[in-house]
Amino acid sequence: MSKILDFRSDASSQPTPAMRRAMSEAQVGNDDFRDDPTINQLEERGAHLLGKEAALFVHSGTMANLTAVMSHVEAGATILVGERFHIFDYEAAAMQRVAGVEFALVADQTCGGSTQLLVEELEIKGPEPGLFCLENSVNTPGGTLIEMDHLGELVKWAAERGMPVHLDGARFFNACIGLGVDPRELASCADSVSLGLSKALAAPCGSLLVGSGELIEQARHNRWMLGGNWKQGGVVAAACLAALNTMNERMVQDHENASRLARGLDSVEGLAVDLSRVVTNILYMQVTEDRLDLEAWSDFMARHGVLTGRFEPERFCRWVTHPDIAADDIDRAVELASEAVHWALAS
Repeated sequence: MSKILDFRSDASSQPTPAMRRAMSEAQVGNDDFRDDPTINQLEERGAHLLGKEAALFVHSGTMANLTAVMSHVEAGATILVGERFHIFDYEAAAMQRVAGVEFALVADQTCGGSTQLLVEELEIKGPEPGLFCLENSVNTPGGTLIEMDHLGELVKWAAERGMPVHLDGARFFNACIGLGVDPRELASCADSVSLGLSKALAAPCGSLLVGSGELIEQARHNRWMLGGNWKQGGVVAAACLAALNTMNERMVQDHENASRLARGLDSVEGLAVDLSRVVTNILYMQVTEDRLDLEAWSDFMARHGVLTGRFEPERFCRWVTHPDIAADDIDRAVELASEAVHWALAS
């Protein structure tokens, strides 16, 4: 059977042999007492990489964002967030039920591969927000970027209002590559950053929350309240260390593959991709042929080993490239997408 090409998410990426070896050889201890040497090493590495005082290893990006919010503000506070950012789009229930916060939302505007927040149009009704949450790259518009100049404007705007800034960095290194900046430069825009390790870096799970020593101490307590202590978590941390040490430099290939995929799909009659928006590893394909049955097209692709995101309103579906997708796989996927169009129209 041919290799399954899973474009649904970069979270589908598989741990590499180097990660699996590191897991089998990991030195471990009880992280309750901060005695796990591999977790300690991972946290030190993450903090140094982003130029922050300290870091905390947590199970997921949602837990990283949740512990960050709980550490910045008390229950009952309001946090300001982009209306299409993951913290609101997907994590709102956790933020409201567990952290006990409410949301003030700011609209965004995306032009090509750049997303901006329209803070100048913001009218906050109710309490002033105690935290400003950003995201880079921005998932929902298609892996778009908040440019460094605009980030600087947002950080200044927040500082004038006494708001600390948290950056959701589920795809932090994708943003660094897309913006052409060092990780420390991007991280310097925020008081805290959640750093995803299980998407383009291909670790089996885990994220880091980085920030000041004081904030991370509070976050450590909040992680305990969430049941997130690791015990002998060095087995997982070893894979995350290997990911940080081996996967960053190759990530540019994912961006190149996404551009290759976008051009290929856009060349298929009945399909379209806005090429100007493809600046990292995510793209949205639109089916422009009204006669084409979306379920039939998806079924054909799946039967032939290509998995894509579900179709959304206006006949869009998401594709995400990651370490398990090579350039040759892109060509195979485009060829099958074209065959699927002809098959679906004929069926």
